[in-house]
Amino acid sequence: MNKVKEFFKDWSTLEKAWLAFVLIFQIVAWAINKEDLFMLVLTLSSSLNLVLGAKGKIAGLYFAIINSLLYAINCFSIPLYGEIMYNLLYSIPVSAIAIIMWKKNQSQSGEVKFRTMTLKFAIGVIVLTVVGTLGYAEFLTWMGGNFALMDSLTTVVSVIASMLYLLRYSEQWLMWVIVNALSIAMWIMVLMSGDQSAILIIIMKCVNLCNATYGYWNWKRIAKRVQNNKEA
Repeated sequence: MNKVKEFFKDWSTLEKAWLAFVLIFQIVAWAINKEDLFMLVLTLSSSLNLVLGAKGKIAGLYFAIINSLLYAINCFSIPLYGEIMYNLLYSIPVSAIAIIMWKKNQSQSGEVKFRTMTLKFAIGVIVLTVVGTLGYAEFLTWMGGNFALMDSLTTVVSVIASMLYLLRYSEQWLMWVIVNALSIAMWIMVLMSGDQSAILIIIMKCVNLCNATYGYWNWKRIAKRVQNNKEA
């Protein structure tokens, strides 16, 4: 019990309420849609990953690994090859490395030290995203995957955002806003093709979109505090 209190000691009442709302909302949506236990664990692990991540908690990375594995398994039936390769070959290893790197960049209070991009760095990220998306779309088309351009865009942006997440850049959350918005559109197309289980994924992505917006604000706030402490 003491460990739980310690974990939540720096959470505001609103942040605790948001976490509770997200988990309860996902459970209710799962129950209404009468999906299997696999889909419940998939959606809850995604929400815990992002809510805890937005708060700057390393525990979120453990849920990221679980969610990446389950999400990749779910994508096999579509098939969305870009999403599968991203989650299995990239997201899981990056999350594992991030656990180590974040622990090395914590303050004495346990808060991770986040930072912000320079303009030059941001332009480079945009150029890399455009070039990577167009090139990967061609590869996915050659493989015979569905929704190749959309799959490529969500995958490439996710890859770059994950690397920025690993390096503790606040702006990575803006990329997750884009990823989730595109993912919602892609899974709506999957739903329209006849896969009813896509409803839970769409709900999950909508929640993640809201959380990414909060994550950007909170990381920027922490990054500013870290910078002010350096200047003091």
